[in-house]
Amino acid sequence: MYEVITVILIIPPAITLVLTLSLLGLHCFNRSAPKMVKELPTTSILLPFYNEEMDVLEQVLAKLELQRYSHPLQIVLIDDGSTNQTPELLKKWLTEPRKQNYQLLTRKKNGGCKGQALDYALNSNLDLGQVYVVVDSDTFVAPNGIAQLVSKLWENPQCAAVCGSLAPQNVQRTLLDKIQFYELIGFHTAIRSAQDSLGYVPILSGAFVAHRASAVMVVGGWSSWLVEDISWCWKALAMGYQTGYAVNALATTNCPQTMAAFFRQRRRWARGRIEAYMTTWRISVCRGICFTPWFLITSVQLLFPPGIIMIPLLLYFQFWIPVILSAFTIILYLAITWIFVTFHQNRQNISLKNILLAPFYIMSLEILVWIPNVLGYIDELTRKKKNWLTR
Repeated sequence: MYEVITVILIIPPAITLVLTLSLLGLHCFNRSAPKMVKELPTTSILLPFYNEEMDVLEQVLAKLELQRYSHPLQIVLIDDGSTNQTPELLKKWLTEPRKQNYQLLTRKKNGGCKGQALDYALNSNLDLGQVYVVVDSDTFVAPNGIAQLVSKLWENPQCAAVCGSLAPQNVQRTLLDKIQFYELIGFHTAIRSAQDSLGYVPILSGAFVAHRASAVMVVGGWSSWLVEDISWCWKALAMGYQTGYAVNALATTNCPQTMAAFFRQRRRWARGRIEAYMTTWRISVCRGICFTPWFLITSVQLLFPPGIIMIPLLLYFQFWIPVILSAFTIILYLAITWIFVTFHQNRQNISLKNILLAPFYIMSLEILVWIPNVLGYIDELTRKKKNWLTR
């Protein structure tokens, strides 16, 4: 019995270690610097909002006004049934002369998820550009962010979508703020960079992502899903497209400020993974089978008890091999993060202290998301009514 339990306990850390070694290899042997394309395509920014405070939205728009792009950007503002004063204040803001070209669309009733607002823009008969860049109403894009993001997308004709590099806008006052900061700037960022070298980034940050318009015409819009960014991405991959990550396309975004909001967000994200996986089966049985190993691996990592809980128990009951594997993985985490930060010239000003503290905060993150992950999977498996949870 002891041997059986040992094998079961070895499986999750062994899988994580193998994947981490693979990512380290990709970082070491594929380190080409991103290049800008000579001619950027016409681009439409889709910015849905629902009851966003005008002062926040105005700051977001001010950042878009500062974009250094080869021609004026089309910015489509989608009011998703707001009930506050922001739509009226926004109309006044739009009466002033602006650098970019703005269009305001208004939905009479909130649809309950961002995907429906995005599809509303697609079906509005507007003359949209060759690229659709989705920007959340609380995401602040660096002056060269749109150009870097679109250039990364446009350099590869097989690429359907590319996400940018996000960091928290929030000041790091609380433990929750710090955990989300280390999640976005640490190992997860390095993971996406390695996945990009394969043309296979399975999770695109929906707060700042560019889509090739021709791919959207084939793959379809976003309104079918609760978590539109993950599901659309997996559908595109299942249909033979590639996805990418633009490390130089920088933006900051507001992260949840309360544990309740954070809990709801992660519960929804966990549910979205099953939603995305089932989407691949609808493309074809073959594609569903191909995506099954990745889904099972990530599910085990999400649903298995977090390391801070497991490691003391493993030590107490003298299950040494899983502990050793986990220790090696942490060392590899640090190495990959350091290689990534130094190669990309530390554009987010990450210190050595940040890198060394990252494992502690990532393990703390595992504790916070464990229960929401489990509940999210239960929600989808029991077909609970879908709602945004943050609306």
